[in-house]
Amino acid sequence: MLLRGAHRPRALDYLEAVLVAAICTVVSVAFRKRIDMVNFAMVYLFGVLVVSVRCHRAAAIVNATLSVSAFYYFIVPVHDSFVLEDYTYIITLCAMLAVALVITTLIERVRSQAAAVRDAEIAIQTERMRNSLLSAVSHDIKTPLAAIYGAATSLLEEEDRLNAVNRRELVGGIAAEVERMNRVITNLLKMTRLEAGVHVKKDWYPLEEIVGAAATRFEHAFGGRSVMIKIPPDLPLICVDDVLIEQVFVNLLDNFLKYTPAGTALEIIAGQDDSRIFVVVRDHGGGFSPGDEERVFDKFFRGKTDGERGLGLGLAICRAIVHGHEGTIAAETALDGGAVIRFELPIGGAPPAVGELPESSLA
Repeated sequence: MLLRGAHRPRALDYLEAVLVAAICTVVSVAFRKRIDMVNFAMVYLFGVLVVSVRCHRAAAIVNATLSVSAFYYFIVPVHDSFVLEDYTYIITLCAMLAVALVITTLIERVRSQAAAVRDAEIAIQTERMRNSLLSAVSHDIKTPLAAIYGAATSLLEEEDRLNAVNRRELVGGIAAEVERMNRVITNLLKMTRLEAGVHVKKDWYPLEEIVGAAATRFEHAFGGRSVMIKIPPDLPLICVDDVLIEQVFVNLLDNFLKYTPAGTALEIIAGQDDSRIFVVVRDHGGGFSPGDEERVFDKFFRGKTDGERGLGLGLAICRAIVHGHEGTIAAETALDGGAVIRFELPIGGAPPAVGELPESSLA
């Protein structure tokens, strides 16, 4: 409330200052024969207080000047004249103007202090986020770099002693760590772009195709894990940015592989609810810690990780993408254990005829 004046055009402040003085005058004139003059002074002072809280200082001073002038002209005998019968009223007028100026000065000071506190809080939050980012990035890049350096050094220095299996293992380790670094950098860049505004390029796609593309990227990582995908064959096409929605599934699958024990099953269930498509992704791990269901979508937040590396951006990116599609996303822990992520997306209207679909949807 105290900062409202800082965000409004000054012309509106001056208009409000004049209107408040006019309203106080109308009320005072209507009752000036029945109420003591001191009470009218309080009416005008109340108006000054309202304008001081809501508007800039200059507008408040204008209101105070108009209020004193109107009080002088309409309320102080002789009515409707600037003639004074008793010069002691000058003291009353000066007191009113002084009080008005003091009020406006104090309100402006409070407003400035509140702005300074707000700026300090923003600076502290920015510094905290920067430190979190630097700490997470340094750890998540330095660790795979060390592994890559160690494997590459072994290949160079022990080349004659290594058999084909050992060399393949070292090269595989290098590839895995490079892929891990690539995901870290990709998430950072994607989060930066999403914060600048989600640019959604929508078209019609079958959800099954998007989920399949994301799952294909993890075929080798799944190992012996069971991944059950239930998508009704009659599920309508959905108008989305397929690249961004695929990224949602990629991040969810990546979290599943990171934070659930080996051999744990995963379920992806989709369905239709009126004009929206819903997707439920559920694992059978330990679930979320109590109270973390909302915080898991915050940037850089990481719950119980069991030593797993990560920036804590995966679910934040999911939320930004889903919200960019005018959808909703939520997290919870199932009653019998396991983390559940549910998101909904609007279908986007009536799907086009088959001949009008994009080529990727017909492949």
